[in-house]
Amino acid sequence: MYVILGGAYNGKRNYVEQLMTTMVLKEVIDCEGKLPDVAEATASIRFIMSEFETLIKPYLHLPEEEIAKLIVEQILRLSEISEVVCICTDISRGIVPLEKEARLIRDTCGRIYQKLCHEAHTVIRVWYGIPQFLKGEHHGEN
Repeated sequence: MYVILGGAYNGKRNYVEQLMTTMVLKEVIDCEGKLPDVAEATASIRFIMSEFETLIKPYLHLPEEEIAKLIVEQILRLSEISEVVCICTDISRGIVPLEKEARLIRDTCGRIYQKLCHEAHTVIRVWYGIPQFLKGEHHGEN
């Protein structure tokens, strides 16, 4: 699993598109704000996960740690079968939102991102289009 993280509009998606040109060709399924079903997973598929803020909204009635666990476990099950690339946007910027729901979304995304970074074989921070490898090897690792 790859985790690509950085601020909003810092070139993460462009970097992922560039990265995929160096990887084994697979069918790409873009999962913006959606959690795909594990039944969809095959070895010939690469899931691109993004918009975690949207993805967690239906689960806000649950405790944040439970939401994070549920989502990360599903992504890990996917990654056992398919290749998974998670595009994680830093939404905190050190600012604590006034609205309770916005705080919960920010905190839950942070918990999810921590767990994903721990489990990923490759973690890359993209800052204004420049990649910095934080964990793992350079391009081409499956």
